[in-house]
Amino acid sequence: SAEDALAAGLVDDLAYQDELVYLLAETADDEEETAESSEEEAEKPAARPQAVLAEWPKAKRALTEKSRRRSRQFIGVISIEGLINMGSSQSPPIDLPIPLVGGQMAGEQTLVYLLRQAEQLNEMAGLILHVDSPGGSALASDLIGREVQRLSQKKPVLAYMGGSATSGGYYVSAYARHIMSQSLTMTGSIGVVGFRLHTQGLYNKLGLNRTALDRGENASFFNDMQPLTAEELATWQNMIEHAYGQFKTVVAEGRNLPYDELDAICLGRVWTGQQAAAHKLVDSHGDFIDAVYKLAELAELPDPATHDIPVVNLFAKTSRHVLPQPFEVAESIANLLAPERLQTLNRKPLFVSPYVIKI
Repeated sequence: SAEDALAAGLVDDLAYQDELVYLLAETADDEEETAESSEEEAEKPAARPQAVLAEWPKAKRALTEKSRRRSRQFIGVISIEGLINMGSSQSPPIDLPIPLVGGQMAGEQTLVYLLRQAEQLNEMAGLILHVDSPGGSALASDLIGREVQRLSQKKPVLAYMGGSATSGGYYVSAYARHIMSQSLTMTGSIGVVGFRLHTQGLYNKLGLNRTALDRGENASFFNDMQPLTAEELATWQNMIEHAYGQFKTVVAEGRNLPYDELDAICLGRVWTGQQAAAHKLVDSHGDFIDAVYKLAELAELPDPATHDIPVVNLFAKTSRHVLPQPFEVAESIANLLAPERLQTLNRKPLFVSPYVIKI
């Protein structure tokens, strides 16, 4: 019963809703030191103190501190969300159940442009790079990572990881001055995968014949009509190993870790944010507000608790959405699955997690 809960210390008091205003007022009076009343006031019958209840939006406005000074400098925010790929960033109206290409795309052209623009913004004191990505194209990740490195040399860059920042998502974060994750962020996956389509069986089932005319010993390396030879497979393996070595170099430089000891925490291993911190892959944990406070500290800005420091989303006016028009859903999906989009992933090393974990 309620009385038993009170006796056991599970609740602090019992009251009806109409009694709550008095109970809260009496609790507040007990916690505050009040001045001694005059004899004249003591002779008057004391009115029972009563609190004022208000809905949260109204109460929030009343409680908000308004004596904050506005900073002339601001904190910029750029988000890297979805599969990292060459081209422009795009978002489908809904995520399609298609591996790699069915969801949001973080385009290298869009992000490189934004990072270069951010570098020129004199009033931007620092940048929060919000990363929620399983990775993607190794080339696109490298081009974005290069711009993060350049910007971080001039202004503080804090990489704030969302639910996932694996493989290429970690690659683009490595050169940030500070990496903040959440305790259950999926990160790491420092490794390389790749695939090469072999379509001969598909065309046989369709009853179609294709002929490729090649000249040169390795001219058929990118020909998807035939399997790789032993020599071509060795070349492909060398490409993968070279990309992995480059990935480790970026991690070693960005995180100041010994290159020769990285295999113990790399080789595609996936870590939670808490585990990654133990391996020095991230610096701290927190939410977005914590990221703002930390970047203000790195940028030597006034305390955000006493100063109004604007936080500006630099991505807001540049993202392009692939929205279906009436009776054109198939065309919209075709845009997402255009051959040139698939070709940017086929036959190339990828900094991408081979699976998606949703929490």
